Amino acid sequence: MTTPDTDPLDTPTAALAAAVLDIARHLEDEPLTSPRLFALARSAELMASSPSLAALLGATGDGTDTHDELHLTPIDLDDGADSDVVAPGGQDPLAALQVVQWPDLAAGGAIACDLAPSAWVLREEHSGADLPAGRPLRVIVAALADGTSWSAVHRGDEDGYVLGAALLPDISAALAQTLQPTD
Repeated sequence: MTTPDTDPLDTPTAALAAAVLDIARHLEDEPLTSPRLFALARSAELMASSPSLAALLGATGDGTDTHDELHLTPIDLDDGADSDVVAPGGQDPLAALQVVQWPDLAAGGAIACDLAPSAWVLREEHSGADLPAGRPLRVIVAALADGTSWSAVHRGDEDGYVLGAALLPDISAALAQTLQPTD
C-alpha cells in the first residue's frame, strides 16, 4: 500500500523499491536477531567491474547489455551465518547504522530488522495502518546517497507489507546520513 501523493514512484525510487522487495524475499522466513545491512550497488556498474560475475549472469563484462542502468543489486554485508551473534549496537538499528562502513561500490544501503513493539513509530499518515499490536515488526528501509528512501513494514498477515517512502523516518534519516561523504 502506497500513498501516491506523498510517495512518488519515479524511476530511481522504483529501482529502490524493487531492491527493498528483493531483500524482503531474501529474508522471508529468516529470524533477525540483529539488524542486517545491505549495500545497494548499481547492477550495470557491478557487472562492468566484475566481468566474471557478468559472464556468470550471461551479460557482457562491460555492462552495456544491462537493460536498466538504475537497477540495484542488494549485497548482504552479513550473510546471517552467525545468526546467534548480535551485531555491534545489538538489536537497535540506529546503533547499527552508527558503525556501518559502506563499500565503495555502494550507491545506497538498506537495513532489515525486527523492531520490538515499543520501538516503532510510523509516519503520521500511516498511523492508522492495520499493524499487529504487541508483536515485532519486520522492517526494511533503504536509501540512496541523494536521500531517496523506500521502506517496507511487514503487516504480520497474508497481506504482506505496507510500502512507502520513509515510513520509519528516524531510521530513514539515519540511513541516508550514513551514505553522505565524510570530509
